[in-house]
Amino acid sequence: MRKLSFKIIFLILASLIIPIISHAQDPNAEITSVSRSAEAEELNTKAMSILQERLDEKSLSEAISCLEQAAKLDPSREEIWIKLSWHYWLLGDEIPKKTRLDRKRRLELNKRGMSAGERAIEINPKSVGGLFWFTVNMAAMGEMKGILSSLRMGGTLLGNMNRVDRRDPYYLHGGTRRFGSEVFVNIPRWIVKKFGFKPEYIEEDLIESIQRWPEYFDNYINLAKVYWWNGNKDKALEQLEYVLTHSPDSMPEEKAENIRQQKIARRMWKGYTGREFPER
Repeated sequence: MRKLSFKIIFLILASLIIPIISHAQDPNAEITSVSRSAEAEELNTKAMSILQERLDEKSLSEAISCLEQAAKLDPSREEIWIKLSWHYWLLGDEIPKKTRLDRKRRLELNKRGMSAGERAIEINPKSVGGLFWFTVNMAAMGEMKGILSSLRMGGTLLGNMNRVDRRDPYYLHGGTRRFGSEVFVNIPRWIVKKFGFKPEYIEEDLIESIQRWPEYFDNYINLAKVYWWNGNKDKALEQLEYVLTHSPDSMPEEKAENIRQQKIARRMWKGYTGREFPER
């Protein structure tokens, strides 16, 4: 019996030690890991280079392909999963909502965006970008399914963004404030009252973001939406006019995003006035 116990102990120890020895004797294992990480970084850099000048459907698709490859090579990189979540949403936002197939594509991209955000959070439970883009994709899915106006989803969305705001109130040049304003203008007014939203508070937050980052056009776009929602049509058009009369190069690191916002501003101007900019 005693001999049998020794044999069992020996086998257990051997099963633990042999893999360690084998790994130590294989210097290529560490080299391969470093190589994969370096290749992933090259793909990450390539993706960002593609998106430096434009954020159209073609560029986003190419960049996402690079990021997906990078994630496979180095799945422990929080940054890559955040970028995937972000750009899945961006690509979905570029697709129109005209047909059933369009909506299906958007929903699929939002599902991928949520999954990528979850991966970032698994790597870092306090991931700011992971939680932010997970929530943005969730909201987009809710909008497509027609359930964004539900109190349950509204509470989840705002709760997540409050958490992001506590961790980094300046994330993405006031991203949580813009998100709050989007929820504000897209849900029924009775829910606005239920949550205690006040237009003047939303406007105040967006104006503060504009003062802090005056060259970032997205904040003007969201302020225009809130002004229009609240009946301040002249002020809404003033925000769009600013975006359409200033150079997107004013914030070089956000040039592509500023160009994208100028396209959105032109659509909004025509939607609000029925005319092409600058006619009213």
